[in-house]
Amino acid sequence: MNSTKRISPWAWVPTLYFAQGIPYFIVNNISVLMFAKMGVPNGEMALFTSLLYLPWTIKPFWSPFIDIIKTKRWWIISMQILMSIAFILLTLSIPKPDEATIAAGTTPISMFTITLVLFIITAFASATHDIAADGFYMLGLNNKEQSFFVGLRNTFYRFASIFGQGVLVMLAGWLETLQNNVPLAWSITFYLMAGLFLALTIYHRFMLPYPD
Repeated sequence: MNSTKRISPWAWVPTLYFAQGIPYFIVNNISVLMFAKMGVPNGEMALFTSLLYLPWTIKPFWSPFIDIIKTKRWWIISMQILMSIAFILLTLSIPKPDEATIAAGTTPISMFTITLVLFIITAFASATHDIAADGFYMLGLNNKEQSFFVGLRNTFYRFASIFGQGVLVMLAGWLETLQNNVPLAWSITFYLMAGLFLALTIYHRFMLPYPD
């Protein structure tokens, strides 16, 4: 009996797809809201944030190389580690424009150069993670289990959407009101989110099975 049979799909399918959804919504939705709250002009913000979706569009170009280089399990864990590091660095890279600049909506996007680079790294890592996770799902489950868990994995992906676009946004807004400091509020929000994602990464390091 291999390790795939010893680890129940209930132990990893929900968390894997929750972890799959978080970076997507952080990069494509939360980043836009954060830049707007920081006073970045809409024109500059739209130009750069639209490019962040590119990795998910072009991911079929490098998906054939995933299996050639390493196993899907290796890619999942490696990409989660990379994204955890990127999220931690994001908390340190968020600039601190003054209140007058934020209120005037004249914060230059150039202040967020490092932040944007980290978002881009996260986007490519997340797109690669998507490829590996979907392939791993096919390897780790038999046909009957795949049919049974398909609804569950979609549900937890939606939970990631609710968490990313609802819980984190509410938390950032509450912290803004409490601290009266927009940059600090977003730094704390990303810090807590980075901690959660790191915990998921450590969990998957031990709980993901080893399919044949």
